[in-house]
Amino acid sequence: MNDEQLTIEEALKKIDELTQSADALKKQNEEYLDGWKRAKADYINFKNEQEKRSKELAQFASYALVMQLLPISEHFRKAFGYVTEELRPSEWVKGIEQIYRQLKEVLKGMGIEEMEGSVGKAFDPSLHQAVGNERRDDFDDGVVTQETDGGYTFHGRVVIPSKVIVNKRIEPEAKIQEAKEVQEAETQGE
Repeated sequence: MNDEQLTIEEALKKIDELTQSADALKKQNEEYLDGWKRAKADYINFKNEQEKRSKELAQFASYALVMQLLPISEHFRKAFGYVTEELRPSEWVKGIEQIYRQLKEVLKGMGIEEMEGSVGKAFDPSLHQAVGNERRDDFDDGVVTQETDGGYTFHGRVVIPSKVIVNKRIEPEAKIQEAKEVQEAETQGE
């Protein structure tokens, strides 16, 4: 028998060693592939997070400018509330309205939107700032009766709440109690 020839036992042993080596290499290959996939996922998550931060930074940078422009927009809105019907067809008024529309478009492009009117809606502290209340029988209790200043959102978040007057009706029992308190105050004053 030749030295180079293997016995069956040696050949089987060699095959077993090669199989174990192949399995170990396969396992190592899978570990490397899993590590690569995790690294790729981490990179994608990192990249998405960086894009999100860049977007937030750009929004924050424009926020300061936007907050300076909002009072101007609000003054335009209030001023047009005083324009009479006789003045509406005037070219001057139309020109100023065009400037106001352009300002609103610029603000909209920067993420600012004027909130819809609040009159007739229930008071919501996340949208409204109560600057007063009044008693009116034509509105339910806790409903906005007037809007003194408009509200604004910046990319969907309220940055300036609408300033409103809220209806606060006195119920009959409260009216009776209020009358008693007034009467007691008058009798103590005598």
